[in-house]
Amino acid sequence: MQKKNGNYEKTLLIIAAVLAAGMIAFTIIDGPKLQERLALQSGSSPNNFNPPPTERVNSVLQRLMEKASWVSPVINGKPVPLNKSILLLQKGDQLFDLQVAEPVLRPPMSNEFLVKNDLPNIESPNVGALDPDHDGFSNQEEFEAKTNPKDERDHPPVTRKLFLKQRISHDYIIKLNSSTAPYQVQRIAPEPRASKFVSSGDEYGFDKGVIRFKALAFNQKVMKNPTTQLETDVSELKCLDISTQKEFVLVRGQETNLADYEAEFEFRIGTPEQRKVREGETFQLPGLGVTFKLLSVSEQDAVIVPVKGGVPDGETITIKKG
Repeated sequence: MQKKNGNYEKTLLIIAAVLAAGMIAFTIIDGPKLQERLALQSGSSPNNFNPPPTERVNSVLQRLMEKASWVSPVINGKPVPLNKSILLLQKGDQLFDLQVAEPVLRPPMSNEFLVKNDLPNIESPNVGALDPDHDGFSNQEEFEAKTNPKDERDHPPVTRKLFLKQRISHDYIIKLNSSTAPYQVQRIAPEPRASKFVSSGDEYGFDKGVIRFKALAFNQKVMKNPTTQLETDVSELKCLDISTQKEFVLVRGQETNLADYEAEFEFRIGTPEQRKVREGETFQLPGLGVTFKLLSVSEQDAVIVPVKGGVPDGETITIKKG
């Protein structure tokens, strides 16, 4: 039993010796690498730091110590307060600054007009057609007239809302039928037909109790036909239309139309109102208290003038057809 234990101890000693020899060999082979791993990194000396960026620091400090001078931007010749917001609107892909003239947001109205009058709905494409003060005139009409679109007492002349619808003709056709005194003058239209025999200086008319014309002077005339050499009687009778104080000439055998005309107007403030006025007659516009006289009317326009006490009281106004 003691022999077996002695052999066992020898075996352990041999194994321990082999392991020790292996460790020594490994240490010798791997020694340099192990030394590198175990070596401590030497620290830098406090005296070896990089010098500070003195120049940059001084530059930043100098910038911070500078006094800033805040200057208001100038728009349309006037400085804009720095605490005032600027109205910007976008239309499509374009941005509009309403404090400057260009580009114009709602032409022909200027940006200044939109901002100055604080118009509502300026973002709406039809802002020019709106009437915020309900005076019958749109924003665009007030812009063109340089009036206040938000003050119902300040608006363009109301005659701008008066339009000629049509001219109505009342034919009055007369003709000279003779060239010996007394001269026969015939009315062809309107019906009924009638004739009068007059001499120079006579006043006459074709309706009972109505004197409208005066015969002024007669001029005997003939005209020779260049082809047939025949003479034609073209005697003339100069007359005066007493109703209009206009002179006219009747030529024998030729019809002369002394038509008087009537204007059919339409006034377009509030509910459109139509009225007919003959040349020389007077009329008033609703709620205005001003009397106008129709001086003349053509197919395209009419001319009126304000009157007071039966006489013109201002400049003539041309009313366009529309």
